[in-house]
Parts: sequence; structure tokens; C-alpha cells
Amino acid sequence: MVMDFHGSAVMQSYGKMEEDTVPTILWGLDPMHGVFAKLYIKDILELKNSGPIPGVFFYKTHPITKVDILGTIVQKREREKFFSFGVDDGTGVISCLWWKRRRLMEGAKPAASSPFGLNLLEQLNRITQLESRNSQLELGDVIQVRGWLKDYRDQREINSTSVSKVVDPVFAAQISRMLELPYLYRTFYDQTFQRPTDSTDANEQGVQTLSLQRNIKQFLNQNGVKNFYQRELETIDSLVCIAQQDRASPCLQHHPLQTSQVTDEEKELHRMTLGIIRDDSMRPKHVDKGCPFLHILRCVRHSYCAGVSEATVQRVLDKLECDSEIVSTMDRHYTAS
Repeated sequence: MVMDFHGSAVMQSYGKMEEDTVPTILWGLDPMHGVFAKLYIKDILELKNSGPIPGVFFYKTHPITKVDILGTIVQKREREKFFSFGVDDGTGVISCLWWKRRRLMEGAKPAASSPFGLNLLEQLNRITQLESRNSQLELGDVIQVRGWLKDYRDQREINSTSVSKVVDPVFAAQISRMLELPYLYRTFYDQTFQRPTDSTDANEQGVQTLSLQRNIKQFLNQNGVKNFYQRELETIDSLVCIAQQDRASPCLQHHPLQTSQVTDEEKELHRMTLGIIRDDSMRPKHVDKGCPFLHILRCVRHSYCAGVSEATVQRVLDKLECDSEIVSTMDRHYTAS
């Protein structure tokens, strides 16, 4: 199915982008900067490069680094280190790279579980199986791709972090995306980013954010940490204290390092929600489309707490999806990645 329409507002020329560009220090305050933006491929190809900072692009006043697309494979190439898919959503075609990760699995000893209950060998096996399935993608398959944007030799492409085939004989996923995108453009993307009106407040927010970034970098260097999960940093008291220095600051009120958002209860809720999706998405009734949101909500309320709100469960799902633990297969349906 071809997505053959585009809202008039979306088709506006990028030459009309506001001259009053958002200062670099404020980019992180725009929610678009940290999410996988669902955009038409035509718009992704026309995003304006930020210039001094590679990997950051602008849709109007919004800084974009990551995208989420749904389309049909019209080109496929395999190289020694990666697969390359040409994906068409009806508005344009973009190249998506899926890198091969070669790991020596033979003779590997069972890895001890991490403090968060992750078995490293099991995770590596899951990645290998996922790559094996992705290598079988063929021309004409509908896939959902998430990844980071970059320009290579003057060509826009997606450095994929997630590639999944959409088995959807009735085109429900494409129809859902066609209905969802105009709403996202109208409600978020086409709305001008509202900068803080008080320049003093803006500067203070930027200084606080940079201070936290510097302290995190210093901590990692001093302790020789090369790889880590964000939630591991949330256990470091010195970093939590910095994040809590000004709870009134908009840029820190919802910072992931705040203790109020890193409780044992929340970790248990994330773990339980992920377990529900992993188990139930394998059942015959959910294997094609994934678990619907209302089903997940009912299971969480039954197993965890009857008073959990829809908004709380949706935030948990968004976080799991952002961490590539789950994938949304269609409108509010989820399956384990």
C-alpha cells in the first residue's frame, strides 16, 4: 500500500524555516531531539543539516537525530560488514544500513548475570538470531526501521538500530501509520518550538545541564567505564545529587537521574511489563500483530497494581521501546524485540 498524500502544511518549503534558529544549548529542551521521529521519507531527505554538529538535522525549528519509518524494501544489497535496504514509503526512498555484528560464540562460557538480571550470553544469542532473521528480508517486504540519521557522501541515510519485518496481509500497519502521521505533524512537528522567554532562565538551565554532563563524563573517565546502561548511573549518589540541585528547573524536573523516578517499584513495573509482552506476544492470538495496549494494561493491573494509570503504562512502554526492548508493530500494539 502506498502512502500517497501529504498535508499541505508539511509540504511547505524548508527555505521558510525561521531565521531565529534555536541556540545549540537549548536543543535538548525540545522533545523532538530525543525521540525516534516518525516522518515521511520525503521530509527526512529534505531535513536541513545543522552544520557544526554532525548527526543533527532540522525539521523547521525541531532538532532531529533519530527517525522511525515504515515502508517497502525496493532495493537490497549485502556487503562484508552490513546490509543495505532501500525503503520506500510512497513519498521517497531512503537507504537504511543494518550492520553485521560478528561475535565468537563458540566456546563461550555462560556469563554471569548483571546486577539488573541480564544474562549477557543470552542477549548476544538473541541479537544473533535477530540478525539472522533480518538477513532473510527480501524485495517487497514491509519493514519498520528505527535508527540514527547521517549524511554519507552527500547522501542521507539511516544507520539502523532496529529492523523488523511487518507481517500484515490486511495492511493494518500501513493504514495506522497513514492516519498517525498527519496527526503528529499537525500536533507536534509543525508547531514552533517555544523557547524560554527569560534568557536568564535559559542560560541557567543550559549551565545546569552542561554541569551534569561534565560530571557524568568525569565519573566515567575516573572509573574507566566504557559501556554502561543509563539505569546504572541512576544508582550513583553523586550524580543523583547534581540532578536534584534545582527541582524547579524545567530541564531537570523530569531528568532520568532523579531519585523520585528511579524507585524499586518502577524497576519492577518495567520488568513485569516487559515480561508480559515477551510471554503474550508469542501466543497465537498476538503473534502477528503484537499485544494490544488494553491487554497489557489489564495484565499489569492484575499482576502489579489495580491502580496503575493508562498514562503510567504508556510511559513504561515508551521507555522500553526507546531502549529497544520492545517494538510497536502497529497502532498501540507491541511485541518483544
